[in-house]
Amino acid sequence: MSLRCAVAGLNRGVNFVNRLQENANCEVVAVCDPRPEKLAEHPDLQGFAEFDEMLESVRPDLVAIITPGPLHAPQSVAALEAGAHVLCETPNVYSAEEARSVVESARRNDRRYMLAEDYIYMGWCGRLAKLIEQGMLGEIIGAMAEYTHDCRPVRPLSDATEAHTKSWRFTDLPPLAYASHTLGPLLQLMGDRCTTVTGIVGGRQQIAGVEVFPLEMAVLETEGGRTINLTNGFMLSHPFIWCAALYGTEGSIRVINTDYRDAQALRVLISTDAEPGWRDLPMEWHARDDGRDHLQVMVDEFVQSALDGTPAPFDEARSMDFCLPGVLAHESGKQGGVKLEVPLF
Repeated sequence: MSLRCAVAGLNRGVNFVNRLQENANCEVVAVCDPRPEKLAEHPDLQGFAEFDEMLESVRPDLVAIITPGPLHAPQSVAALEAGAHVLCETPNVYSAEEARSVVESARRNDRRYMLAEDYIYMGWCGRLAKLIEQGMLGEIIGAMAEYTHDCRPVRPLSDATEAHTKSWRFTDLPPLAYASHTLGPLLQLMGDRCTTVTGIVGGRQQIAGVEVFPLEMAVLETEGGRTINLTNGFMLSHPFIWCAALYGTEGSIRVINTDYRDAQALRVLISTDAEPGWRDLPMEWHARDDGRDHLQVMVDEFVQSALDGTPAPFDEARSMDFCLPGVLAHESGKQGGVKLEVPLF
């Protein structure tokens, strides 16, 4: 059986065109993007400027949604209602209401839905999972993560610079809404989910009529009685850094990346009671132990779940666990730090 696939969004979405084409059970038949020049890069595929038109004309079995963030939830629901399985880029939702709508649509139509959280498929995450299973860290009692990245070039230069094109990453991407790359791996490694969130906003301001949140922090409580601290910031003077840590009763670990374009910039540090003091784990931690491309593995596993009718690796409920707490932490910060509950789907 072959799945007829479509990809919406042809920036990062090109990666998904390629990975789906690599899967023997997939036939990529259509792409969607409002820019004619992007569609022209795929002359062998049907090209559409409008998402709904693509769904109606092609009736794909599977859609990868890699469009601007605010479109993700409505396009996911539209695709699910049209009978397609959906693999969706982060942030997959912007509110608890959107999350509920996506979850209910996936279940009502018996379609597979998954957040394309590829960090969980990276080599360091898989290798860490094995250390945790072996008990090297003891009981994990908490975690932290940071994702800060200077994205100021996408903003208007001043209130008077109307000629500068606003990017959705400036207008519609509060930092903690983009939390799944840190929160997802931590929750997966701990086998846990968030129950409450409290957020704080730093440097909140108006730029060219847009409310901007340069730096956001959150404290999240988990079902397993753990605490997670998250820090995310985009509109600030700070070079890229992504880091995460797990705190255990018998050991702790930190993963740090200072250049997302260079795998060699990743460091994995560990300290245990048996060998106290930080030490680097070997460079082989960068790669999966099976040697495969992590994005290809994620796509292949999702495709297999669609073919078999089995649950997706991260089903619709788990996909919300990875992203929705960050979205709600942003809302908490806007409301002065009120504690909000995370829905369980």
